[in-house]
Amino acid sequence: MIENVKVSFKNNIPKCFSYKRRKKVGILGGSFNPAHEGHIHISNTARVALGIDEVWWLVAPQNRLKSRIEMESFEKRLSYARLFTNRYSYIKVLDIEEKNKLYASYMTINFLNIKSQRVKFIWLMGSDILDNFNKWLYPTSIAKNMYVAVISRPDFSSSFLNTRQTTKLGKRVKATKSKTIFLRKKPVWVFLKNKLLSISSSEIRKSNNFNKTEFQT
Repeated sequence: MIENVKVSFKNNIPKCFSYKRRKKVGILGGSFNPAHEGHIHISNTARVALGIDEVWWLVAPQNRLKSRIEMESFEKRLSYARLFTNRYSYIKVLDIEEKNKLYASYMTINFLNIKSQRVKFIWLMGSDILDNFNKWLYPTSIAKNMYVAVISRPDFSSSFLNTRQTTKLGKRVKATKSKTIFLRKKPVWVFLKNKLLSISSSEIRKSNNFNKTEFQT
């Protein structure tokens, strides 16, 4: 349990957005209810395999596919994610979806692409997300407008690689050539497999540690 925590978040909140930088940035969206080591695992796997400079965690105001009943407030989820990643300077925890009223992933991708002509973005998702990918709003639009990397998660074998969901992602790049994805024409995606880390947000909520957390930011 963490109580009355006061911490500086200067490392993972950019003072300003410099969309003119020539950087490679991974985008990891989600409820982060709460943030956990599985999210770190996805971020680090992508950083190493893709050679990206930063990973931006975009905390969603509300996921339309998830119930509001067990959803903590946006402010608490955002604060906890920033506290949790404070020691990782390459991870930036951002609230741009809340500030800019972006309530769907395709809207977020359009927003980022309009803002920047130099930053090379890649959408990151755990393989467990693919089960519901066809329920997202305009899923094919997502892959057409941003590179995609799917990172392996526990209990989701590679058998999903040829399912209907992955056809929406476009042509698959071999993992051994993952760093070349930014040179390819969209839609294109890559599957990254690393040592699996078995943990989920629901398990953490059941332990009640997150619900007992208090913040002073």
